Amino acid sequence: MALDLKSVLVVGGRGFLGRRLVDTLLLLKPIPNISVFDLPLRVPIEPEAQSSVAFYDGDITKKEDVMSTLEKARPNVIFHTASPDATSQVYDLFFKVNVEGTKILLECAKATGVKAFVYTSSASVIHDGQSDLLWGDDTYPLVFQPRQKDVYSHTKALADQIVLEANMQNGVMMTVSLRPSGIFGEGVATVKALVEAAAAGRYRFQMGDGKNLFDWTYIGNVVDAHLLAAEALLQESCTTNIIPDEKRVNGEGFVITNDEPMPFWDYLRGLGAAAGYPTDPSSVRKIPRSFGFIIGAIAEWVVWAMSLGRKKSTISRMTIRYSTMTRTYRIDKIKRRLGYKPRVGMKEAINRAGGSFLGKIGGKRKEM
Repeated sequence: MALDLKSVLVVGGRGFLGRRLVDTLLLLKPIPNISVFDLPLRVPIEPEAQSSVAFYDGDITKKEDVMSTLEKARPNVIFHTASPDATSQVYDLFFKVNVEGTKILLECAKATGVKAFVYTSSASVIHDGQSDLLWGDDTYPLVFQPRQKDVYSHTKALADQIVLEANMQNGVMMTVSLRPSGIFGEGVATVKALVEAAAAGRYRFQMGDGKNLFDWTYIGNVVDAHLLAAEALLQESCTTNIIPDEKRVNGEGFVITNDEPMPFWDYLRGLGAAAGYPTDPSSVRKIPRSFGFIIGAIAEWVVWAMSLGRKKSTISRMTIRYSTMTRTYRIDKIKRRLGYKPRVGMKEAINRAGGSFLGKIGGKRKEM
């Protein structure tokens, strides 16, 4: 990459993707001026980054916090990676951060002369979260409520739309929306939870026949796509030539995957095996999907009743549906327009992600 980022602001820079993006930016030559804007209570970036990164604490939903940061940092590129945890089920927070926060950030970015705005969306914005999706791509429309049943995905789709509509509104700032499917990597909480399930022997029970394919994306590859998008926007902002629609990046959305769909349950067991908790294939018991929905409904009711409505079951009809559906994508567009190619394949990525918890999870490990 021939990047000339100069000054960069990573919004959500203390989160999983944001931290990895900052770490990668610190490896560039020359290192751009890097700033991070995030809530103050999140896990800080590693100490060695402190001297090279400017940190600004604030709330994306408060215009005064955002404007104050932008006036100090003066970035020419913004990476907007901030979003509540998709599993949190705090619906009001999804709207507040994903929609209202994104609107405020865009408004302030345009007012302070930002050139490139790279938004981290989600591949779920073109999927209803209910039915199987086979080889979806960027020609698919964004899916909103009521067809979209998942509130998180609905708000991400709204933000995705807002970002793309803001492209060149002030004649300067160019925007792009990146839509990764199932981000995973070293040390992330979702991977830890999956490894813990493997350690507890839960993958001896499988919902469905296990043939359903799913697309994931390794964190390092997602970061690569963000840098490629920023470079493309900066190049397009400098050109005086008309960019053909079939080559343009600004104002476009791009699905990102590892380009290696694999059976859903193989992925889970692969992470467990990499952490030292392999599942013996001969011990696996397959539970019909229809019966799984009954189990999920009962679990939802029991947890709701025992907690007086304050808690949600980790086993639910939604999780049963998610673990038995097919969800694959084509990424021809991002490969063609951005030159994106996953540097880390699924096998290595699973070994890295699962292996990051080797010896760190309770339970007796098995010899591989």
